[in-house]
Amino acid sequence: MAKIKVKFMNRTTSFSLGALLIYLGIGVLFLLIFWQFSYLMIGKSLDDEDLIAHGDDKFTRTAVNNAERGDITDRDGNVLASDMEAYRVALIIDDEYPNHVANVEEVASLLNEVLDIDEEEVTERIEKGMEDERFQVELGRAGRDISYNEKQALEAAQQDEDLEVSGLYFVSETKRFYPNGNFASHLVGFAEQDEESGELSGQMGLERAYDEELAGEAGSTGYTQDIWGYIVPNTQNEVKAPEDGADIQLTIDSNIQLYLEDSLDTMEDHFEPEELFAVVADAESGEILGYGQRPSFNPRTREGFGNSWLNMLYQYSFEPGSTFKVFSLAAAIDAGEYDPNATFESGAFDVGGHTIYDWEPEGWGNITYNEGMQYSSNALMMILQDRVGQERMLQYYKDFGFGTSTESEFPGEVSGVIAWDEELQRKTTSFGQTSTVTPIQMIQGMTAILNDGQMKKPYVIDSITDPNTDEVLYQGGESVVREVISPEAAQKTQEEINTFVGGSMDRNPQYQLEEYEVAGKSGTAQVIDPDGGGYMDGPYEFLTSFIGYAPEEDPEVIIYYGIKLASKNKADTWDYGVMHGFNPLMERTLKYLEVGGGSGDSKAETVVVEDYTGAPVDDLLPEKETIRKVVVGEGSEVADHYPKNDTLLPYDTFFIKTDGEATMPDLTGLSKREAIIFGEFTDVTVNIEGEGYVSGQSLEAGRLMEAGHEIDLTLKSMDPND
Repeated sequence: MAKIKVKFMNRTTSFSLGALLIYLGIGVLFLLIFWQFSYLMIGKSLDDEDLIAHGDDKFTRTAVNNAERGDITDRDGNVLASDMEAYRVALIIDDEYPNHVANVEEVASLLNEVLDIDEEEVTERIEKGMEDERFQVELGRAGRDISYNEKQALEAAQQDEDLEVSGLYFVSETKRFYPNGNFASHLVGFAEQDEESGELSGQMGLERAYDEELAGEAGSTGYTQDIWGYIVPNTQNEVKAPEDGADIQLTIDSNIQLYLEDSLDTMEDHFEPEELFAVVADAESGEILGYGQRPSFNPRTREGFGNSWLNMLYQYSFEPGSTFKVFSLAAAIDAGEYDPNATFESGAFDVGGHTIYDWEPEGWGNITYNEGMQYSSNALMMILQDRVGQERMLQYYKDFGFGTSTESEFPGEVSGVIAWDEELQRKTTSFGQTSTVTPIQMIQGMTAILNDGQMKKPYVIDSITDPNTDEVLYQGGESVVREVISPEAAQKTQEEINTFVGGSMDRNPQYQLEEYEVAGKSGTAQVIDPDGGGYMDGPYEFLTSFIGYAPEEDPEVIIYYGIKLASKNKADTWDYGVMHGFNPLMERTLKYLEVGGGSGDSKAETVVVEDYTGAPVDDLLPEKETIRKVVVGEGSEVADHYPKNDTLLPYDTFFIKTDGEATMPDLTGLSKREAIIFGEFTDVTVNIEGEGYVSGQSLEAGRLMEAGHEIDLTLKSMDPND
């Protein structure tokens, strides 16, 4: 290869041309590398891609710190809905993994024992997973929401060397807990975990309506991981703390709600109706103290899901029937068109060629207006509408809140319809047909009659509070919607309503209580035929209801109770109305609130019951006058009792077994529910006949009673005509 001679400082040096080219190439390469590094260091990008961002994406991670969903509580702070830790179980079936399912039968048997999962289902899931060469399988809903105690039991079995249980893997997750089960379910609603985000999301009721407030805001923690996925020490930064969701306190009283649910169960068992509802409200403030309906559901077990998603209190409109007459009456009194001693001819009324009859087509002859109201005469209501004037009467109905939303805390509230286009519609509206209402509107309207004409807005949310700052975000409270009628008219209307139960005509005596004067109006409304239009015409195809208040002279509680289309004991809806549910609910509520007890606004408190086994019988709850003790046996020490490590509601019954021979106690006065509890507690078969409260028993008090013995109990209603 040619050489190049270079003379430098009188010294001649020879270079190979090839070597020179190599040196020059290396130099250029280093210059390019240097330039590239300099460019990357200064520009921090390559091919328009931000290298820092690329590195962050590859090695920087963000962990979500979930916020705790807010609690929903009753008026006294008792939890109705709250977050709790739960677990999900998975089964590792990859035999290359050390802890995998080795004995399928043993694992299936354990899961059946602890979680009540069908063994065949577990086996099929495992075998199918093995066929698909999956790493693990899960067990659907049955394998979720596992409690801490259930998790411990499964882990203990897996660690037991005598058992061939392996492959169980647990994942911690948050679930929504509803401690009371079927308890104001359509008001509270429910929330469940979103499959994608893993966060709890409200699905209905307050849980959905206030999902944003309850959910809070999740936090986060940023960190850097290496190429193996491990966290690089001291790289956890950008920590944003979660903000827990707001707490919602309701006006619901848990004790009254329990009474209400108990009464609904009794009614459902007796009538098996299509629909059933009950609402308890404070007559003075409009606070909702309790609400329930059937069909309902248990958010804890998911039993009953899908039977009805409708919140009947706010979203159910129906023709109310004669309970609506109290508002037509109030309008006529306020307009000066009602004289209780004036007379009219009952029986029928002609409307444009159509004859509309009273429920007793022949009527009751020429009677007074007050007697017509006691008989619930349709003809009288149409006469009063003509006297008041149709346009003025329409304005009264609007002022009472019908045809418009109550602007409650629940979105999706329906407004009902005042049917007023045709003469026939206007006339039938006067006695509660054709036009539609909601239960919350009926409660709201009744507050005007009981508060000197001042209509109170019903409400169920007492407050919404930020637990992070204790700031009250929303404060519910008593508020006046408007003055509907004058105080004088309200007082006169109440005086008339006070004659509708057990008045001079002895109407609706079944709603009378021994210790309280109850007033109110019953209603029997025809029901629209969903198939053929018009009204259903079968026997007892009605919506039967009663809106009542007590005490009569100074109302403190309003209860609106309704039942639609009973499928069993249908005739009882005509003979007794909703007495079987209304009466015990009203009586227990008034006693619980100590109405008429001379203790002001105080309430009877619940009684904490511990484990008293072995204690002297005479020392148990001696000072609790609101609790009845039923003692089985004549011994001096407690052998067993019910309930245990629990609480008793005021006027509940405490069952005690002594260490002596079992003798039959006097069960007179026990409710049907308590009679069933007695049978289960004493291990005897209880045969119940009738409804209401125990009035007779086949085994006399004091007689020996053996396990397995059959006892017949006769129950009697509170109807004085029975």
